[in-house]
Amino acid sequence: MSYQLNYLKTMPDIFADALLGGAERKLYNVKRDGEWKSFSYQDVYDTFQRIGFGLQSLGVKAKDKVGILSENRPEWCMVDWACAYFGFVSVPIYQTSIPSQIEYIINHSECKVVIVSSKEQVQKIISIKSKLTSLKYIVVLDNVKFNDNEIISYDELLKKGDIEKEKSKLSVEEIAAKIKPDDLWSIVYTSGTSGVPKGVMTSHFNIAANIQQSQAAIGFQKNKRWLSFLPLSHSFERVTSLFSLWVGAEIYFAESITMVSENLKEVKPQYMTTVPRLLEKVYSIVLEKIAIGSPAKQKIFHWAQQIGHETVQKYLAFNKQPAGILAAKHALAKRLVFNKIAGVFGGEFLQCVSGGAPLSEEVGEFFVAAGINIIEGYGLTEMSPVTHVNDANHVKFGTVGKALPDIQIKILEDGEILMNGPNRMEKYYNDPEETAEAIDKDGWFHTGDIGHVDEDGYLKITDRKKNLIVTAGGKNIAPAMVERAITSSKYVEQAIVIGDRRKFLVVILVPLLETIVKWGKIQDPPLEFSTYEDIVKSKNVEKLLKDELAANQQKLARYEQIKYFFIAPQPFTIETGELTASMKVKRNEIIERYSVEIEELYKN
Repeated sequence: MSYQLNYLKTMPDIFADALLGGAERKLYNVKRDGEWKSFSYQDVYDTFQRIGFGLQSLGVKAKDKVGILSENRPEWCMVDWACAYFGFVSVPIYQTSIPSQIEYIINHSECKVVIVSSKEQVQKIISIKSKLTSLKYIVVLDNVKFNDNEIISYDELLKKGDIEKEKSKLSVEEIAAKIKPDDLWSIVYTSGTSGVPKGVMTSHFNIAANIQQSQAAIGFQKNKRWLSFLPLSHSFERVTSLFSLWVGAEIYFAESITMVSENLKEVKPQYMTTVPRLLEKVYSIVLEKIAIGSPAKQKIFHWAQQIGHETVQKYLAFNKQPAGILAAKHALAKRLVFNKIAGVFGGEFLQCVSGGAPLSEEVGEFFVAAGINIIEGYGLTEMSPVTHVNDANHVKFGTVGKALPDIQIKILEDGEILMNGPNRMEKYYNDPEETAEAIDKDGWFHTGDIGHVDEDGYLKITDRKKNLIVTAGGKNIAPAMVERAITSSKYVEQAIVIGDRRKFLVVILVPLLETIVKWGKIQDPPLEFSTYEDIVKSKNVEKLLKDELAANQQKLARYEQIKYFFIAPQPFTIETGELTASMKVKRNEIIERYSVEIEELYKN
């Protein structure tokens, strides 16, 4: 098959090419004991050789599986690179996974060794160790001791690697030379919104191609600082860490999700990838501060917001500098309002790619007006994962942009999006039935997403095929569209719309505690809320949410509007099982969990 791009075809090819830019440049940065510690490209190259030979000394051979159960840190990436060079198969596992989920992935993928970060993660493995049929060794990255010959410290692994390298008759370059483009590099388990996760088999060429496709479409500047905070176990952040490495990035790993705001100020990154949830949270905090501000401040903010909208629509969405009177107004709006927003991101920000879920047009425009250039993209783990991204020279808010080079796309009559390309997975691991359902005989991957391509070639996703609601009156409704309208309220964090084969729609709401607490304080008399349970019980909050629903559904057709709602008794979380490890809502599980409450709504 001929391609538009002239690809490097294996991951060792990618790293070797990156080394040409200068081996002594800083690559990974992590904060330890209050100080940022740096690893150069050469440090990383030398260390992953030691890791690879160390794993080899434990009996790990080409095609054997190596699990990685850790938060983002340089060692995570170096284990991944060791697998790439030595022909091992890396199996990322979310650090938030509970023992039963870890047990399934290790057994299903037949992991021989699992690399874990901490004592807490080791304890998870120990609790299920008797059920792990293939596992031989656990390697722990943190400096903790265990009285168990099958639990090896990271330092011990490196020492074993030094000895094995001396004994080996092959250099790492000779080992890597045996890697073929179609060789399996990783099995990435999709978190799955229902049922057990599926193991997506991605080859060296799948990932190498997607790295180069992404850069060809976006054109990130070289030798810039990146902040990494989404989990590396997720294919979006993982490929981000790989293509940013290839273009000579200096990658900083955030200390934790709660420390992102502080790390942004310290690192002053030029780039990062994110999910809409973070951006929407920042936006809601801004709106809340304005809501409790003086009438004058509110008037200035809303004026700046309108000027920002006009500037984005006329100039910034086309990567053009504002001109004329609008340029002067936008400069004033930046001085009075938007520069404070830019400061939240460190002050040197160039661009942010948002993916994983739809980003509202209002939020996207707001940040672009503030100088935080956000481009929305789209992808799936099965496509390694990026397939679409907005063109920086013409951003269309509400779309996920144009297809990357060499991505083929087809829309079926029912609206389902099909794709193919060099980054398409081979199959699901040990799952022929799911593979046959996902990839048809002509090689097209069925995404399960519904959407359409506009006249400019921009893809708009409207919903998941399985989520489409057909009302009792025969109306087809995309719940995601209705949910976006509802969650545009600063008081609503999550919404699940129900109504399939029903006469009308209802919704389960998760209010945003922080904004409602602040709202309560400015009421007359003030309302005190200290816990989520307090707001669930409050009649005042119920009325507030009813009013918000009415206000935010005005642009929806009558049959798309919500008639009744109830407030979930607890927020949706990974720990309680309503969210996947990648923070996607498990719609069917939530609907089943609250089936009694839903039926009560339909009795009204």
